Amino acid sequence: MNRPVDSLKGWISLVLCHCSGLIDLVAMPVWIGIVLIGMYGLSPQSAGALVSCFLGAAVISSAIVSPRADRIRGARAVPLGYGVAAAAFIAMATTRDYNAMILLHLVGGLGVGVGLSMAHATMGASSNPHRLIAVAFLALTMVSLGFLGGVSKLVVAYGGPVLFLALGCIMLVTALFALIGFPSRRSGASHLDAPVQHGKLRRVVWFAMIGTSFALLNHSMMFGFVERVGDAHGFSRAQLMNTMLAIGLVNLSPGILATFFEKKISPKVVIVFGPALHAMLCLMLTQTTVFGVYTVGACLFPVVMTFTHTFIFAYLARLDPSGRAVAATPVMLMTGSAIGPFLGGAVAQHFGYESLGWVVVALAAVSVGFFLAVVRGESRETSGVPKAA
Repeated sequence: MNRPVDSLKGWISLVLCHCSGLIDLVAMPVWIGIVLIGMYGLSPQSAGALVSCFLGAAVISSAIVSPRADRIRGARAVPLGYGVAAAAFIAMATTRDYNAMILLHLVGGLGVGVGLSMAHATMGASSNPHRLIAVAFLALTMVSLGFLGGVSKLVVAYGGPVLFLALGCIMLVTALFALIGFPSRRSGASHLDAPVQHGKLRRVVWFAMIGTSFALLNHSMMFGFVERVGDAHGFSRAQLMNTMLAIGLVNLSPGILATFFEKKISPKVVIVFGPALHAMLCLMLTQTTVFGVYTVGACLFPVVMTFTHTFIFAYLARLDPSGRAVAATPVMLMTGSAIGPFLGGAVAQHFGYESLGWVVVALAAVSVGFFLAVVRGESRETSGVPKAA
C-alpha cells in the first residue's frame, strides 16, 4: 500500500513515533530521580545503569536497522517495535527485581530502537525535513508537559509503577497508529525514486554525528539528575515539582523557534554555539543554591538542545541525501544518552551533583570541536555537497 510521507496521516504517525521513541529522554528526571532513586532505593549509579541499558539496547537495534532502512517495511517493523516496547514497560510495573528490570529495559530499548530508526529515516525523506522534525519536537515538548507536570505528580501520589504503565500505554498507542498510518519511505517527493546512494559517508557527516553524540551525552547526563541536583541544593518537593512543570511549559518554544529561524540563522552557527550555551546553563543550575537561578537553568538547557538538534537533523539530511545519516539519528541520540545516565550517576555518587556541571563543560568542548571540524571541512569541499539553508 502506498502511504505518502507528506500527508496528514503520515505526519501524525511519524510525529507519534518520534514522541514515543524519545519519551525516555523526557522522562529521565522522573524515571531516574523520583522512581529508581527516590522510591526504589537504588544508588545513582545503579539507577543510571538501568536507563543506560535501555538506551544502549536502542542504539544496538538502531545501528542494525539504519543501514538497511530502505529495505525494511516500516509499516510492519514500526508497530512490532513499539508493541514490544509497550509490553516491556507494562511488565516493568510488576516487578522491583533488579535483574528482571535489566532484562526488561534491554527488551524495551531494542523495540524502541527499531521503531525510532525507521521513523527518522522516513522523516528524512520528507520534502521539508526541518519543518517536520520541528513539528515533532514541538509535539514532544507538549507530551513532556504530561510527564513533567502530570505523571510526576501521579507517581508521587501512587508509586513508581505508574511511570512504567504510562510509558507502556504511550508505546501501545503509537504501535496502533503506526499499524494504520505509517507511511512508505519511498513515496511522495520525486527525488525518492532515485537509487539510494550506498557510498561511504563523508568525513564531515561522521564528524557531525560524533559531535551530536557528545552533545546528547551531556544532555542526558544532566537532564536525568535535574531533580536530584535540586534536592541536593535543599529545595522542597513542591518547588521541584513546579520546576518540572515549568520545564515542560518552556519546552513548548524550541520547535516554534526552530521553524521561525529556519531561514534566518545559518545551521553552522547553531551547531557550533548551541552546545556551548547548553553547557553554560548546566553549569549555572549545578553551582547555584538560589532557586530562581536553578529553575532558569533547568528550564532553558533543554530548550537549547532541542533547538540545536532540529538544525542538526535538517543539516544532516542535506549533507547525506542517501538518508543513512538521519536513519542513524537514534544511534546518535542514544549512544550519548545511553552513556549519560550511568556516567552522570557515577560522577554524582563519587564527587557530588555539583561536579556534573564541570564534566558537562569539558564534554561540550569536545562536541564544539567536532562541529567546528564539520564547518571547516564543508567549506573546503567545492563540489558534491548540498548547501545548507
